[in-house]
Amino acid sequence: MTSLGNWLMYRVHGETVHPRKTRRTRARRGPARNWKYRAWIRTLPCLVCGREPSEAAHTGSEGGLQLKASDYSCVPLCTEHHTIGRYSYHRLGRAGFEALHQVDCRELVRRLNHDWFAYSREVK
Repeated sequence: MTSLGNWLMYRVHGETVHPRKTRRTRARRGPARNWKYRAWIRTLPCLVCGREPSEAAHTGSEGGLQLKASDYSCVPLCTEHHTIGRYSYHRLGRAGFEALHQVDCRELVRRLNHDWFAYSREVK
């Protein structure tokens, strides 16, 4: 409510309007989110064709109930290989994509996480 609205509520009704709390009172639940990590992933070339720019494609399976997986499960894929292409990750699924393109998403995610956390410690 605006300050004018607060003043009117007090003058007309004699009630004081308390401002809403804007901060979370409990910890966030769900998969880990890190926009800096996703931005870093987007700076890397597509893991299949090497094209840039790439997108941060979530490959983890821990999302559940239509939630995206953790941001730390992202790999760099161009739009063609991520969503719109005939042989894209979203059309083939994880197992089909890995078999067709001869990539191991789990191993790549492990290496990317290692590089990210090693780099983020150096920057501090």
